[in-house]
Amino acid sequence: MPAQFVESAAESVRVAADAKEVALELDLDPTLGPVLGDAARLQQVAWNLLTNAVKFTPRGGWVRVTSRLVGSQVELRFRDTGRGVSPEFLPYMFDRFRQADGSSTRAQGGLGLGLAIVKHLVELHGGTIEALSEGDGLGSEFIVRLPVPEGGLHAAPRLHEAPSHSSLGFDCPPEVVGLRVLVVEDEPDTRNLLVMLLELCHAQVFSAASAAEARELVARDAPDLMISDIGMPGGDGYALIRDVRSMPHDRGSRVPAIALTAYARAEDRVRALRAGFDEHLSKPVEPRELVWVIVSLARSSGLRPSAR
Repeated sequence: MPAQFVESAAESVRVAADAKEVALELDLDPTLGPVLGDAARLQQVAWNLLTNAVKFTPRGGWVRVTSRLVGSQVELRFRDTGRGVSPEFLPYMFDRFRQADGSSTRAQGGLGLGLAIVKHLVELHGGTIEALSEGDGLGSEFIVRLPVPEGGLHAAPRLHEAPSHSSLGFDCPPEVVGLRVLVVEDEPDTRNLLVMLLELCHAQVFSAASAAEARELVARDAPDLMISDIGMPGGDGYALIRDVRSMPHDRGSRVPAIALTAYARAEDRVRALRAGFDEHLSKPVEPRELVWVIVSLARSSGLRPSAR
């Protein structure tokens, strides 16, 4: 049900909204029946749109979500009083690796993947997404339209086949399917986007918000591969990889590891490799590059879907 996955996403965003004194308003039609698709994926769509809206809305503003039935589609509108989008950038809102402010000193960080992944997920469900804005400082609106089951309220939900050249811009390699990947990232938006990206390639993804949490996960059940940020409070990625490399062989010491970090200088790469990482990638990262580095490590480490 649309109301359920939107409300669940809103609850996870409400703390951030309250901290900024941004009013989060839901005006959802409780009589709407189910839409085609997977509730967890649709909740990710709602979460991402709400997170972006709260992030870019100034203190004292509001974010509002409405739902209604329009013909054979459920229409969800995510409206905010945030900074808005310039007419020049609006046509590129859903392009992967595009951000309205692409400078290294931009106030809001990120991977440049969020809206591309949202578009991909919506299209997987046979739906569409549209972005509207009257310009800088005038807020924005995202309209998601999802089909309802042809057989009525009790029709089985399903996903549409993904196009061979999706909005991610590439086909996921088979080596990623079933790969058990641990993502270590303290920034929630980035962590969730990485998880979403890898899950779209059918990896089994686990996540940790700190080095301490990651150590426990590796010691308990070593993943096939680890992707970790470097700069994290309470213990950085360098300390984490040193601890992992000191574990017994059957507890993770040989886990292939990628440092994914904003520390992008040549000396940062050397330090990451010396600490024990196998690869170093700087943020923001092209999704294709990240996936193929994962494939390269999987191949060099002898990881195959049949072996897992």
